[in-house]
Amino acid sequence: MRSFETTLLLILTSLVHRLGAFAPSSFLVRTQSQRQSQRQRLDLSVNVAELVSLPTDSENVNLSVDEIIKDLDGFPLTAEYLAEKMDVDNVESCTCPGEDAFRGLMSNACRVRLHPGGETAFYKQIVFENLDHALEKLKNSPFKLRRDAKSYEVVASFLSSKACQQMMKHTGVCIPKCYDAQLRTNDANPMESKYSFLLEDFSPSDGWYQKWLLCDSIEECKQSISTFAKIHAFFWHGSSFWNDDNAEAARELEAGIWKSGSYVQPEAQNTKTLNQCKVVAKEWATKRLKFEEQLSAFDYWDNLGERLESMAEECGRLAHPFADETLAESYKEYRTFTHGDPKAANLFFKKGAKISKLTQSELQVGLIDFQWSGFGLAATDIAHFFTSSVHADLLVNGGESRLLHYYFDELQTHLVEFGAFSNPAEAAQNFSYEKFIDQYELGVLDICRLMISYTWSRFDEPAEKDDKKACVRTFNKTSYNKSIPTIVWLLSRCDEIMKSRGV
Repeated sequence: MRSFETTLLLILTSLVHRLGAFAPSSFLVRTQSQRQSQRQRLDLSVNVAELVSLPTDSENVNLSVDEIIKDLDGFPLTAEYLAEKMDVDNVESCTCPGEDAFRGLMSNACRVRLHPGGETAFYKQIVFENLDHALEKLKNSPFKLRRDAKSYEVVASFLSSKACQQMMKHTGVCIPKCYDAQLRTNDANPMESKYSFLLEDFSPSDGWYQKWLLCDSIEECKQSISTFAKIHAFFWHGSSFWNDDNAEAARELEAGIWKSGSYVQPEAQNTKTLNQCKVVAKEWATKRLKFEEQLSAFDYWDNLGERLESMAEECGRLAHPFADETLAESYKEYRTFTHGDPKAANLFFKKGAKISKLTQSELQVGLIDFQWSGFGLAATDIAHFFTSSVHADLLVNGGESRLLHYYFDELQTHLVEFGAFSNPAEAAQNFSYEKFIDQYELGVLDICRLMISYTWSRFDEPAEKDDKKACVRTFNKTSYNKSIPTIVWLLSRCDEIMKSRGV
């Protein structure tokens, strides 16, 4: 028979859950064993950066936030828990406005606000069995569930690592803190895996903002490029990070991230029943019809898919050489840490103050979401950034070339700064602009393979920068899944690159 105390506890917890709101921590009580269990689960404290602050989506305003603001055992988060993890005193209660809730394909999230001080954080919850997209993967490509489960472990591993701390210290790259993380991977049954992250909030109230795509300001694009150049140079093969006196941090990094990073690589996308590289021509024949008005006049209309398919597998191997044991050694001199998913939604900006003594720009860049981070080619990471984050307005009429030169110059400077090479001449000799462009172009072709054979299935609404409502609805998508001008630019570049290579 239940004790009176236990019964009362269950009634109070159920009442709070039904109200769907936060209350003072003194009201949300738990048993001693539950509290101890929670402390054990929440000991992992890492610097995770995930979907931290999003524009309001009118379709999300009426989300049931009480489904998001629970812990992984189904208990409502308490003000006491939030105050402890955020290290904030005198917290009486907390709220989660519906307009600050977000439901994504693979996560639910909400901004939480502490009272009376007003401090905010962002709580993200991933429970596979409650996500329709995870159920779809279970049916059609179950290996992707295990892949996705590992991606959350990669986030925690990298961002809690000595390597990450050193990189931030020496480069000035801005990554938000993770106040707390829970990782519950079920290897035997991935659908039972669940995760949560309590994150520093890149809040608009603190001056942070995001862009639908990088299109209005070249400075935002350049500062993003500089951020990636610093990261690539810091972890470049032969840099000071890999010195013997840093062996422990290096071993930790090697063990904790993807052997071959990037969401787009064939190894992370192909299934036993579907090889994306083998269906490019077939998918081009049908999916191009969505864009017949814009693309049919180009001479590649009839044969681009067939031509790209003829080289898709080789492009995938060369763009992601560390997924291939036979290529890994020969590409070792170019190996570095790559972000793996550098789309616009993973970038934040803040104006008005110098970042640090290391970074003199008055435009601060915040970089989030390291699920797909791992070893790779800097040029492939940059190809992914250009093709998924930058609007065609900044890439046409020589814009792409100018930005590529800007990245290369930044990279060369930081390669010397972080000890990969002793001087600029040595850096240019070992990694020439021609070599960079060759690798970049293979990365562009590989993105086109992914776009045509897979992600274009999600293109359901064209949007442009002057249509604010459409921008909100398509915010989290890559450029080639929402911007027609960028698609035209990308496919024209694909055609041009293939022709230059005799295809």
